[in-house]
Amino acid sequence: MGSAVKVPPRGFAGLLSVTLIAGFILLSPLPIRAQEQSQPDGLDGLQPSGQPNETLTRPTPTERGATSPSQPTPQSIPQPEAVTPPSDPEDLRRLAADSTLLSMEAGQRLVQEAKESAAAQEYEPAVTKLQQSREIFNQLSNFHQELYTSFTGIDNRIANSHRTLAAETAQMRDEASYELAVVHSAQNKADLAVPLLIQIVGSQQPTRELGRQAYQLLSDIGFVQIVQEPIAADAEAAPEVSPEEPTTPAQQTGLLSIQAANGLMEEARQSASAEQYEQAVSKLQRSREIFNQLSNFYQQLFTSFAGIDNATAETHRILAAETAEMRDLATYELALVHRVQNQPALAVPLLIQIIRSQQPTRELGKKAYEQLWELGFVDSPFPGGRQSSSGVR
Repeated sequence: MGSAVKVPPRGFAGLLSVTLIAGFILLSPLPIRAQEQSQPDGLDGLQPSGQPNETLTRPTPTERGATSPSQPTPQSIPQPEAVTPPSDPEDLRRLAADSTLLSMEAGQRLVQEAKESAAAQEYEPAVTKLQQSREIFNQLSNFHQELYTSFTGIDNRIANSHRTLAAETAQMRDEASYELAVVHSAQNKADLAVPLLIQIVGSQQPTRELGRQAYQLLSDIGFVQIVQEPIAADAEAAPEVSPEEPTTPAQQTGLLSIQAANGLMEEARQSASAEQYEQAVSKLQRSREIFNQLSNFYQQLFTSFAGIDNATAETHRILAAETAEMRDLATYELALVHRVQNQPALAVPLLIQIIRSQQPTRELGKKAYEQLWELGFVDSPFPGGRQSSSGVR
């Protein structure tokens, strides 16, 4: 048996040498299986956190084609996407002028297409497109006018901009209205063209080019008797006019004319004499509507020419009064037919309208009041004695 080896106690120097040797052993590099494992290209062996990566294997070609955050491939490069309208109402983008129907460009495009259709005598699509463009321009003009009013006194620069746009779109509206009236005239539809032309004259005034063109077309249609182009009020020699007799076939045969309304009244009297009251009512109602339209149109023309061409204005004032008188006469005869039918509830409102329009002192007003007295609607006749009622019995 050998004797136990006694280790002499170590001092501070001995402990230090042992510690250094142990530290050297711990810091020796560990063996790496380079033959079995390999790092992929472009990796430094460290994760973003600074810790060693786990053992990696080389990706297959299929895997290499997949998107990888560390190594992008041509297939993984993001492609530009189509821009979609923002869903956030606070993140709005300015629209192109030609991308919306509510724009001057859209209205002008419709007008141009309508002109091409009219040139090819395709009147129906031309009418549709001109009506659409006219509505667009009218809306735009109203909107810019409202904006002008809102900004007046707050930001005059913006206000003046909208005032200019309101005037420009109103001009485009009137031009589209004129083109539409021309198409209606080509279709022999004077009753559709006349209201448009009168609106243009009222909007443009007879002194401007488009207003003169519109009034000239009214003359060509036969609605007005003054063939001469309207001139300024400083012309001393005004032409003599006689509005009683129409001079063009268009007015004599048009639905919107004094002659057409008088013809309906005559037919209604014949129907009432034959006790065909329903036909008489229908024709008198139509005659009354025509006379009322004519009176309003002539009144508008009188207003447009007042102070510009007094002779023309006076002619239209006379025509407005005459057609209003004929309207009241047709209304009176319609009330008589309702009375014969034992329908006083329909006759009374018509008679009151006549009195308000004619005044009780005029002949037709006296007759209307007398009818109210005979129907029992009023308690006493008009002072001065009873007036003999006339008309359909």
